[in-house]
Amino acid sequence: MLEKLREGSQGPVAKIILGLVILSFALAGVGSYIASPSEQLAATVNGESISRAEFDKAYQNERARLENQFGDAFNQLAADPSYMAQFRNNVLDRMVSERLLDQAAEQYGLRISDAQLKSQILKMPEFQVDGRFDNDRYLAVLSRAHFQPSQFRDMMRNDLTRQQLQNALLGSEFALPSEAELLAKLNQQTRDVRYVTIPTANFVAAEKPSSEDLKAYYQAHKDSFKTEESVDVEYILVDADELAKTIAVSPEEIDQFYKANSQTYTQPEKRKVAHILVNFGDDETAALTKAEQLLAKLNQGEDFAALAAESSDDSFSGEKGGELDWFESGVMDPAFDEAAFALAQKGDVSPIVKSAFGYHLIKLLDVQTAQVKPLDQVSEQISQQLRHEKAQTAFYEQAQKVAELSFEVPDSLVEVASETGLKLETVKGLSRTNANAVLGQAQVISKLFDPEFIAEGLNSDVIQLADNSSVVVRVTGHSAATVKPFEVVESQIASNLTQTRATQAAQAYADKLIAALKSGEGLDDLLYQQHLQFTTKTQLTRDSQELEPQVIRHLFMMAKPLAQKVAGRISTMNGDQLVLQLTAVNEVETVESTETQRWLQQLASIKTEASYQTLIDLLKSKAEIKTLL
Repeated sequence: MLEKLREGSQGPVAKIILGLVILSFALAGVGSYIASPSEQLAATVNGESISRAEFDKAYQNERARLENQFGDAFNQLAADPSYMAQFRNNVLDRMVSERLLDQAAEQYGLRISDAQLKSQILKMPEFQVDGRFDNDRYLAVLSRAHFQPSQFRDMMRNDLTRQQLQNALLGSEFALPSEAELLAKLNQQTRDVRYVTIPTANFVAAEKPSSEDLKAYYQAHKDSFKTEESVDVEYILVDADELAKTIAVSPEEIDQFYKANSQTYTQPEKRKVAHILVNFGDDETAALTKAEQLLAKLNQGEDFAALAAESSDDSFSGEKGGELDWFESGVMDPAFDEAAFALAQKGDVSPIVKSAFGYHLIKLLDVQTAQVKPLDQVSEQISQQLRHEKAQTAFYEQAQKVAELSFEVPDSLVEVASETGLKLETVKGLSRTNANAVLGQAQVISKLFDPEFIAEGLNSDVIQLADNSSVVVRVTGHSAATVKPFEVVESQIASNLTQTRATQAAQAYADKLIAALKSGEGLDDLLYQQHLQFTTKTQLTRDSQELEPQVIRHLFMMAKPLAQKVAGRISTMNGDQLVLQLTAVNEVETVESTETQRWLQQLASIKTEASYQTLIDLLKSKAEIKTLL
């Protein structure tokens, strides 16, 4: 069919028509139709764009993080389209908040220096081997995450700048010890309780609905018994990860990339030095005098290591003759760093250097020159990166081809699949709640159940799912939601109505028990009617496992009993009713100082988080934000 269309487009009549179409476009001034397409946006914040590609990357990263952390538990949640729609909204909201913080930081002139950035990266445990930064591991981790070092540094700089802003605005939050002590005492409080369980099953037999009740309920709640609207769907998925499995990278390509990016695989120069530190103490002048005396001794030929062991205020390195670990430029205090890398020959000693820690004398012990890693050490890393980049290119080419073909033959995807070699998938009876991971995404569901799209029966535009996958869909059949016949749902109604009435009867009985308990009249007779009795529990804590969690929470929300008895009811997980009488609240007189300190830190953290949310709300209230998903 496609071939016939193309052959037909070469005839004289087709060419005349084509000329008229081109002329109409020219006269209408629609140059935008041939211009490069504008970037898809997820949101704008005060006129600053958050691209769809940025959002998709953040979405995929957060989804991957939760999948790694929670495994199957997250995958079960991800099967719920409403949950994933909220998940997407949360990711975008976080990105908007971050952009607002970036703008505020720029407004206040906050910056992170290269030295600060480098120091922070070197400290990250993800890049360390045996407690030390390892450049090979650094590059390997970034490669697996599809980050270039420059991209990662930019991301880290933004994160650190935001932290700088938050510390400046929120760093003064604090909690009082008295507040923390009160919370610690409340947390260690215990409670005594009497309770009785009232089984709903005791009231089922007396609450059987009649046939008239069932029909009346059906008529009043017809919308509750509708079938789900469903569609039959065919779709084609373009996935960069699947394309990557078919892509090969040649040794020549690896070699070419290695030569073009040799700087990326260069281990920077490292130095090993020894130092003697003289702390400022209370008298900086005296500290300088001591440093000058030590320098004079060195100039007279005394042993550096012996002087360090004897006189350095850095006792840890002093035990090793002042020797420090290997380090790169930019790691140490700026003044110390500059002096250490200015030493020309092994054995050279610096003049007195003043840093934030005191006065230093620095001796150069050894130099490890900058080295380029051999190709065989990084070839696999380069191969993965090239495969990923090729897959992205192939993905965009394939997605463009699918878009063109599905437009050329708008009422079928069969030939699109044939021409591209991609698999045509079909799903019968897809509803909003049973959609798979591809079709269950919010933008796809919205399209599949769009009445106009269903009526047309045509192929959709290519729908972008993430920065590495997209899909084109077509509805081939539709079943509207309909009310199920009474005969089909009669037993369901009977069960629901019986359970509802039995629960109401159990609640009414529980309320009578509470009234009798508070007044002290007729309690035993009521208990005897249902063959029930109270159970007593003492010294229950907030994390007690002896009762259900919601029962414990309810118990600790009840007022302290004074002259009047305190009682209440709550439903259990299986629908039974529980009547509680709080008999005593047991306070603690004192708490351990460590416990108070823990609550002090937690309370300060809670206050900081509340202030942070207030800051974000304030920035949002003054901002112009447009969400475009």
